[in-house]
Amino acid sequence: MRKAFLLGLLLLTTLLSAASLEVLWMGWPKDQVLPLIDEFKKQNPGIEVDIQLVPFGQLFQTIEVRLSSGDGTPDVYIVDGPNTASYAARGFLLPLDDHFSAGEKASWFSSSIAAGSYRGQFYSVPYGTSSAGLFFNKEIFEKYGVPLPEESLEARMTWDEVAELAKKLTIDTDNDGRPDIWGLVIEQIDRPYLLFPLAQSLGAEVLSPDGLSATGYITSPKFVEAATFYWRLFNEWKVSPQGVNDSAIAREYFGTGKAAMLLGNEWNIVRMLKYPAIRFGLSPFPIFAGGTAVTPTGSWHVGINSKTQKQELALKFVKYITGKEAVIQWYKANGVAPARPDVYDALPEVFQHPMWQMFLQEMQTTAVTRPLTPGYSQYELILREAFNAIHYGAEPKKTLEDAAKKIDRELSKYK
Repeated sequence: MRKAFLLGLLLLTTLLSAASLEVLWMGWPKDQVLPLIDEFKKQNPGIEVDIQLVPFGQLFQTIEVRLSSGDGTPDVYIVDGPNTASYAARGFLLPLDDHFSAGEKASWFSSSIAAGSYRGQFYSVPYGTSSAGLFFNKEIFEKYGVPLPEESLEARMTWDEVAELAKKLTIDTDNDGRPDIWGLVIEQIDRPYLLFPLAQSLGAEVLSPDGLSATGYITSPKFVEAATFYWRLFNEWKVSPQGVNDSAIAREYFGTGKAAMLLGNEWNIVRMLKYPAIRFGLSPFPIFAGGTAVTPTGSWHVGINSKTQKQELALKFVKYITGKEAVIQWYKANGVAPARPDVYDALPEVFQHPMWQMFLQEMQTTAVTRPLTPGYSQYELILREAFNAIHYGAEPKKTLEDAAKKIDRELSKYK
């Protein structure tokens, strides 16, 4: 009798465990995330979800440690899009082509599917996406008699035009030798995400096609030309403030009238509500004269642990959380750009706004994903250090050559 009881208890424990899913997630506020989890549980009675919200600063290290353990947990985890290749190359992600039809994959922007793929296979499902443009403070332009930029894709400005505007609108109002209004702030001042399009507009490639070499790419004349322009903003023309390394602070500069223009992400449409006094417009992401229009894109994806023992349940959760209805709810809670075109159609009261329409067109026509490389984390970190040094005055060409050598050493591990 005791033996039968113990066997029954073991069976019950196994069944309960099988109906529980472990999810490692970005540490967004609980009041945004938990309603989505509750809805999944409501639609799937008897399934429990152990969702672990990890702060951004600890997220990537936590993912690495957990996946390296090889015990099959977490079953599902949040994936920063550019890290898809790294996780896939090391066998941490379940290949998804057999689980998502061509019709299902057509539900997302093609650039989002590309960001979730590696060597022709689909590995991570898009959860959000992004774009960027040039926001401008209408009152500052009007006060100093500078014509407003046009708010249309057909009137996309060149970077030289932006620099001239920035020179006119970098203003020392109290004559203390330091600008009180800056011409241009860059929301992600050292991140390749926002800076790559400058070089790509000139035709530069940012990494070799196999994702394993930086020399000859970030050291090319076109890339160096773009980096030199970036250097001039801070050091020669002095129209952009050094040391504004926090996106929230850059946004505050713009929102409080300390900057005439902000090169920033689509989420500012919502986040600028924190500054109700500002009247702002949006101009498309600039290009270099004669260059190609390129905009940044990409955001969070969702992946399944290749070693999970709960594949069917994990797939059910991933298809729910990245599905149309859940993404609609997530946009309303968090404001991140959806990666699904059908969500834009479902919320015309939001996305018919001219600024959103501009971003939507950019996502569909000019968006370029960050490079696919198994060493993206190391690649980005080294480039961030290089861009940061350049904005503080380091010579662009030499700095990029040194960065390329470091990157090549790191990427050689994957050859």
